[in-house]
Amino acid sequence: MGKLTTTAVLFACTFMFLPVVDDAEAGGLSRLSRDQLEIGRGMLEVQNVDWTTLLRYYADDIEYHDSIVDVYGIGDLTEFLARLYGSSPDLVTTIEDETLVDGVYSATWTMTGTFNNEVPYEAKGMSIIKFRPRSREVYYWRDYYSEGDIMINAPGFDEAILGFRIYYRCAVDPTFDCPFEPAPADALSEVKPSIDVPPSNSRAGGVVRLRRERLEIGRALVEINASNWQSLLPYYTDDYEYHDPIVDIYGFDTLVPFFARLFASSPNLVTTVEDQMLIGNVYTATWTMAGQFNGVPYSAKGMSILKFRDWSTQTYYSRDYYSEADVMATIPGLDMAVEAFRVAYKCVVDPAFECPFPGP
Repeated sequence: MGKLTTTAVLFACTFMFLPVVDDAEAGGLSRLSRDQLEIGRGMLEVQNVDWTTLLRYYADDIEYHDSIVDVYGIGDLTEFLARLYGSSPDLVTTIEDETLVDGVYSATWTMTGTFNNEVPYEAKGMSIIKFRPRSREVYYWRDYYSEGDIMINAPGFDEAILGFRIYYRCAVDPTFDCPFEPAPADALSEVKPSIDVPPSNSRAGGVVRLRRERLEIGRALVEINASNWQSLLPYYTDDYEYHDPIVDIYGFDTLVPFFARLFASSPNLVTTVEDQMLIGNVYTATWTMAGQFNGVPYSAKGMSILKFRDWSTQTYYSRDYYSEADVMATIPGLDMAVEAFRVAYKCVVDPAFECPFPGP
């Protein structure tokens, strides 16, 4: 009985503290997992590998997406990558967090470079890369980042993105010194809890129960909305921090007025999780959000990372990755700037795009 208990404890500790990979190591997939991690990293940290050596790992029907381009098939992907890296020869991507769960690789990163040899940029992003079952063949790749981080340094586009970021922060950021008077947030109303999982720092129930609860809570925190956000506040730590392409929120006392302002500005916001993963203390999810911001409708795809405290259902960190240009694209006066930038970008990198401008 003592030997059985010791084995169970060792298994639980191993399960909890695996930093990157959630896979059937004992089933002979450890080498495959290592290879998938290496391939995923190589696809993102292009400065460390000749990108052409990775082409053999892409499926013929590979598809790639970001907020601007959609690429289908190995032929177009090869040309897209050649154009992309040719237009940003000094591109450096540095991976920060990465996970691999059942052949799905995800990573957060920071990229720096110069677009089209003219516009310097630095952007944070997140990627999801999917492998065929039990293989090294990639069939799906999506990058989530904000093109606003490139536009901000591009003459002719910088004023549009800066103006929107000021406008957005005036509406939602309680720490921002707004140059004009924002609309007041609505009074808070009482709401009922949306999930029946009280916050916990207890090890009771073991890792299986904790994993189940974290998946439920992680999904709820990503799909948070105007009707339930107050009921979810117990799942945030006092030192919680939140980031997206525009705002940086530090501390629970700042989070509460941020949520109040956010959902007063977007009372009908609906976020729908698509893929979700949990490895150790790290939850990640892709999603689509739709709603109205101060009366202007929008829809955007994004990806989030949440980090839980050890043996806890409380989160101390999360970041949403999406492009604010998807919101700007529906605002009169800003929509033309977004469209013009996307046309210019696609002219440079998208082999399937019929560019309206003459070639070089």
